[in-house]
Amino acid sequence: MSQFATALGAAVTTVGVGAVVMARSWPVPTGRHRAARTAAEEQLLRPVEAQDRFEAYCPAEDRPTLQLRLRLGGSVCTECRNPTTSTTTGVTQ
Repeated sequence: MSQFATALGAAVTTVGVGAVVMARSWPVPTGRHRAARTAAEEQLLRPVEAQDRFEAYCPAEDRPTLQLRLRLGGSVCTECRNPTTSTTTGVTQ
């Protein structure tokens, strides 16, 4: 082999290795594009736990919101997920 062919082969190899190194440093999607779940999302109610839906005043939201009546008693606000005991449908002043 001539010196020119050897130098050309070395140059092509160097460019190839450099391209691979650069390509590996680029951010590649891993499939984990969803945001981490919050604590409120992890504590969602299963459909069998909710018996009935009704509107009632939520003290945390300070307005009437949709509530879920639970099978074991009590209710949960669908907006803030806080358990509530109030069943009035408005703010009394």
